[in-house]
Amino acid sequence: MEFALYLIIFLFGILAGGLGATLGLGGGVLMILFFTLVVNIPIHKAVALSLLAVIASSSMAGSVYVHDRMTNIRLAMVLETCTVPGAVIGAFLALAMPGRIVEAVLATVLLYAGATSVRQVRSEKIVLHEDRLGIGGEYYDEARKSTVRYSVDRLKTGLFASLLAGLVSGIVGIGGGIIKVPIMNFIMKVPIKASAATSNFMVGVTAAASAVVYFSEGVVDLQMAVPTVFGIIIGALIGTRLLSQTQSPYLRTLLGFILLFFSGMMFLKAGGVLVW
Repeated sequence: MEFALYLIIFLFGILAGGLGATLGLGGGVLMILFFTLVVNIPIHKAVALSLLAVIASSSMAGSVYVHDRMTNIRLAMVLETCTVPGAVIGAFLALAMPGRIVEAVLATVLLYAGATSVRQVRSEKIVLHEDRLGIGGEYYDEARKSTVRYSVDRLKTGLFASLLAGLVSGIVGIGGGIIKVPIMNFIMKVPIKASAATSNFMVGVTAAASAVVYFSEGVVDLQMAVPTVFGIIIGALIGTRLLSQTQSPYLRTLLGFILLFFSGMMFLKAGGVLVW
């Protein structure tokens, strides 16, 4: 029975890792749903496992994107100065919260993520201005067959959003990518592919900061962590190849509706309506 469970976790990890790397979410969004609604383990253990999934996804996908020069490392390091403290604070807050409060926070985050994905909030408007901080970037777009150069706008807003993303990551174990990608793309005017690649790089650092707290508290289930990490790594490797070729709006819209559905499920679970 345990072997079958671990096999299912491994296979689902491949799916979650692939979608996470393609959309810049880190894989944690789907894994936290899987652990809470399918495997039905306590929410704090599910969050800890999801953080490990995010670290694995980011390590694999992030290395590929850095090699392909799609990741804006300078921008990522600047934003992480706010994200990491937020992630640590969020982890301590989550461990002090009752499980149903954490589930309610997760449901709210999923509602936001689903609505953002369905609405296709993205911007391909390229901003070019004097780059005094040296955080602009460029990358070669395989789909366009051309080099895309861009500057970064509204850095202060991005820093505040990164702090919020860190808090969310530490509480619900999703790495913060669902907040970082829309903010970088829509507010800071970073092209969607660069936003997704940079987010994949950042979420691993963010998740690692939170995971240390959960590990120190003995919340991490190491047996479930093994198939989770291996599945995520394989899926992330596949997902990175997909992003370099295309950014399908249909895939993001479908994922948005799925997240909205499971947001409702999590609200019901948090309210004690769904019990199993």
